Amino acid sequence: MCPVKTTPVKPMRCEIVTEGLLWIDKIASGVGVILYNPERKVAGGYHVLRGKSSGGVPVHPAYYADTALSYVINELRKRGVHENLSVAVAGGASLLSSGIDTLGELLVAAVKDSLKDQGLSVKIERVGGVKLRSMILNVDEGKIRIS
Repeated sequence: MCPVKTTPVKPMRCEIVTEGLLWIDKIASGVGVILYNPERKVAGGYHVLRGKSSGGVPVHPAYYADTALSYVINELRKRGVHENLSVAVAGGASLLSSGIDTLGELLVAAVKDSLKDQGLSVKIERVGGVKLRSMILNVDEGKIRIS
């Protein structure tokens, strides 16, 4: 049995995959997003740390929620994906022991606003709380696990 190709998505990075596993790990107050098209078996994942950009072109498009989404959608379109995207979102945790840190909540709201602006809705969501999360999408099977 051959090992499954695993593509990690690091903070402030985007990845596009057509096979294997797409893995976003150690999502804390940041937000991990996976967009997946089951017909073409193409997925894009990103791990953002800030909400809206100032309008310029950032060095790392996945630093901001709005530029990351635009980047991933453009990359998916280059691969023939124009519609039917399933969206999963995880993260936005409060890192303070009191659980009243709002940075994660604000970032989740910015991610959802960016998705809504593109006509996309979240299908699977695990946000908030006080723990780190991981997202793994099996591109070949179309199954996602968030822990």
